[in-house]
Amino acid sequence: MTFAEEINKLIGKPFHPETFHCWTLVEILLPRAPKLDVTASSVFKSIKHFRDEVPATTLEEVDSYEDKDIIVLGKNGVFMHAGVYYDGGIVHTDHTGVRYQRMKDIDKVYTMKQGFRS
Repeated sequence: MTFAEEINKLIGKPFHPETFHCWTLVEILLPRAPKLDVTASSVFKSIKHFRDEVPATTLEEVDSYEDKDIIVLGKNGVFMHAGVYYDGGIVHTDHTGVRYQRMKDIDKVYTMKQGFRS
């Protein structure tokens, strides 16, 4: 199955704050992604917290994105959401379920972005 087919299979899957949140989606799409013990209410308080959870050798911080990069999103000085970069946008899940959004639409909601590559 291609990556695009994997994404399409997940589009619309309902969000659940304990069992299927943004990091759960990252782990499903990227099996080599770090396994973090988080819930929707504790995902990311800051990029420092994220770095503390993930050994430096696991992920490389990047400023330009490639397909399958992890993108951590935030606003008002706090990183609190994550998704996977693909074809000029981000696959993520929130209260509406799994969806794909172009970066221009993500930028309207999130003012902070940081990419990570495994």
